[in-house]
Amino acid sequence: MAYLRKHRDKWQSIVRIHGHPHLAKSFKSKTDATRWATETELKIRREDAGIAKIHFAKFEDLARKYIEEISVLKKCYRDERYTILGLLKEAWSSYPINKIKPATINKYKDTLAKRVSGGTINRRLDVISSMFTTFKKEWGFPVDNPVLAIRRPKRAAPRDRRFSEAELNLLIRGNHTTPELRSIINIALLTGMRLSEILRIDVRNIEGNTLSIPVAKTKPRVIPLTKDAAAEIKNADLPFRLSKYVLDKKFRRLCKKYKIKDAHFHDLRHQALTNFMKDKGLNVPETMMIAGHSDPRMLLRVYNNLEAQHVADKLNK
Repeated sequence: MAYLRKHRDKWQSIVRIHGHPHLAKSFKSKTDATRWATETELKIRREDAGIAKIHFAKFEDLARKYIEEISVLKKCYRDERYTILGLLKEAWSSYPINKIKPATINKYKDTLAKRVSGGTINRRLDVISSMFTTFKKEWGFPVDNPVLAIRRPKRAAPRDRRFSEAELNLLIRGNHTTPELRSIINIALLTGMRLSEILRIDVRNIEGNTLSIPVAKTKPRVIPLTKDAAAEIKNADLPFRLSKYVLDKKFRRLCKKYKIKDAHFHDLRHQALTNFMKDKGLNVPETMMIAGHSDPRMLLRVYNNLEAQHVADKLNK
C-alpha cells in the first residue's frame, strides 16, 4: 500500500508492497506526492500481474550487443559474426524481439531454402536460437524462442567423397601445388586432423609417436602418430602462416586447376579416418581417439560407408 507523511517542510510518499523493496520519495506538493504514490503502486501491481508494458529492444540492437559480448568469447566468433551480420540485412531485424514470431523465422527459412542447403539453414537457425536463449536467460527479456516452434529442414546426407589415387597424385605431386600446401595435405591424410588443428601444430607438442592438440574443436586431446605422420610434421616448415579461410580458398583453387570436382578440404579428414578403419583395421573407439569426436555416431557413418567387399574380406580372413 501507499501512504503519505509530513516530513519537515515536505511531503514524503512511501510505497510498501509485500515482496518488493520499500520505495520513498519526497515532494513539496502533497498533490505530486499522492500522484507519484498512486502511479508507482499501480506500476508494481501491474508488473506482478504480468500486464505491465515492457519495452522490448529491436533485434538489430541486441544482435550487435550479442556480437560484442557473447560471440567474441567463442572459438567460432568469426563465423558467427558473419552469420549475424547477414541477419541484420533481413527486414525483420528492425522488429522488436517480441514481434519476431515463429511465422517470421519460418518465412526466412523458406526463402533461404531456395538458394542454400539444409545444413546451412540449420546452422543459421542455431545462431538465432542461441541469441534468443541469451535474450531471455541472461538479459531478462520475457520472449519465447521462435526457432523452437518451427520445423527444421532435414540434414543432408553426410558427404562420402573419396579422392582417387589419380586425384591424390595431382594434389600432392602436381606442379601447381606449393610446398606448404603439399605438406598440409599430407598431414591431413596421415593424421585425420581438422584444418584449424593442422594450422596450429607445434613441433614441441610431439612426444614419441604422439601429438598433443591443446586447442581443438571440443577439448584438448593427444593423438597417436604413424612414423610417416611424425616425419611429415617434423619436416614441415612450421608454423604454417595461413588462416583457415585462406587455406580453404587455396585448396579450392588447386582443385579447380587440376579439374577435381566436388572436393572440400574436410574430405581429406574423412578419407584419412576411413583409411584408418579400412587399411589399419582400427575400430570406432580407436578412431574416435584420433578424430576427437565426442559422439560415436559420427564415425559410425564413416564405418557404414566402407565397401561391402571390405567387410566380406574381413569375414573370410
